[in-house]
Amino acid sequence: MAKARKANPDGYVHTRDAKEYQRLRDQARMWQGATAHVLAAVGLGPGMSCLDVGSGPGAVMRLMADRVGLEGRVTGIEIDGALGAEALQDLRREGGAGFEQITADLLKLEAPAGVPFDLTFCRLLLMHMRDPVAILEKMSAWTKPGVVVVAQEFDFGAISVEPTCPAMGEFNRLFEGVFRAHGRNLRAGRQLPAQFEAAGLGTPDGTDAAVHYLPLAQIANMLIGVYDSLYAAAAELGIADPLRASQFREDMAEAGADGRYYCLTPVLIAAWKRIG
Repeated sequence: MAKARKANPDGYVHTRDAKEYQRLRDQARMWQGATAHVLAAVGLGPGMSCLDVGSGPGAVMRLMADRVGLEGRVTGIEIDGALGAEALQDLRREGGAGFEQITADLLKLEAPAGVPFDLTFCRLLLMHMRDPVAILEKMSAWTKPGVVVVAQEFDFGAISVEPTCPAMGEFNRLFEGVFRAHGRNLRAGRQLPAQFEAAGLGTPDGTDAAVHYLPLAQIANMLIGVYDSLYAAAAELGIADPLRASQFREDMAEAGADGRYYCLTPVLIAAWKRIG
C-alpha cells in the first residue's frame, strides 16, 4: 500500500507539485477556446478590470489580458502561493495588461485589492468548494453594478470512453471515490443556475457548454495525470494501491495506442449574470 498523506490543508484533493502544475497548464490549453468564447460573450473589452478567482497557473488571466489590453487590469486570487507566484512571473514577462496576484483563502478574504471589478470570474473552482454559494456571494459583492459575474464548471456526467475500456472503469472508480469522499461536486456545471439563485444573483443571463470528443491517444496521458494526482488521497482512503495503479497506467497507455478508442470529456458549462 502506498504511504498515505494527509489532505492539503486547503482541502485540494490533488497533489501540489510540478507534475500537477503542468497537468493544470495542459488542461487549461484544452479549454482555452471555450473560456475565450465566454469572455467575448459577456463583453470583456479594452480597459476593463477583471478578477480571476482561483487563478491557478494563470491561463484565464492571460485570456483576460488579451481582451482588456495594456490599459486593463487583471488580478488573480490563488491559495497556492507557489503556483500563483509562477503564474504572475510568467504573465508579467509576457505583458499585455497590468497584473496582480493575491495569495489568500477565499473564504477568509473580505475584499481583494482593486475591488470592485468590471468582471469576476471563476473556472473549475466551485466543484472543489463545500459552500460554492458563499463563493458566488463574495464574487457578486466584488463586482461593479451593471457588469458581470461568470462561473465555468465541469459536469462529469458524460465522461466516457467508447468502446468500453477497462482502464476507464478504473479511472472512474478512483476519481469518483476520492471526489465523493471529500464532498466534491461531480455535477457542478449543471447546478450553476440553482447556485446563482441561492447566492441572490437570480436566473443567469446566459449559459454556454463545451465538450470534446477525442481519440483516446490525445487524452490518455492527461487521464493518467489526473489519476496520479489523486493517488495519495485515494491511498489515504484505502481505495488505491501501487499494483493497481501500475496496472492502470499500463492499460490506459495501451488503450491510447490502440487507435479504436475515443473519449468524451466532461462538459464545461458556464453561466453569467449582470449585477443589478
